[in-house]
Amino acid sequence: MLKRVLYLVLVLLAWCSPGAAAQQHSRLNYDGDLDTIYTVRTINQQEFRERIADFTARDWVMVSERPVVVDFYADWCQPCKRLEPILRQVAQHYEGTVDFYRIDVDANSEISDVFQIRSVPFLLICPLKGEPKSVIGVYPQREFIRVINQALNQE
Repeated sequence: MLKRVLYLVLVLLAWCSPGAAAQQHSRLNYDGDLDTIYTVRTINQQEFRERIADFTARDWVMVSERPVVVDFYADWCQPCKRLEPILRQVAQHYEGTVDFYRIDVDANSEISDVFQIRSVPFLLICPLKGEPKSVIGVYPQREFIRVINQALNQE
């Protein structure tokens, strides 16, 4: 009986530890809190037009004041779920200099068709000038940073 009580106490302490709280907080940061500096915000294709560029226009013209990285994902996609914490870390690296968004391809088929997204995760890197670049798959944080720097001509 005493062993069960001790085990329960240890489990509760682990669950209430600062690390667990930080992990829960970082999940909240990933999806929506605009006041958080390094957030990856979920948007839809209409918000993409308003915040980034009109993807249906003949010419690509950014409306964002900063470069943008867009993660095209699907809820059923396991690699997309593995990418989530990596992308949060990458967003933290670019704190205040690059905006990060994510779009569900199943709920936003028009934009998925325009960019011919056939595999997820699919990242679209949008520099302020020039055409967007794409990256498919999951890579380590430093590889994403290298690719983003290269696409933004910062390397």
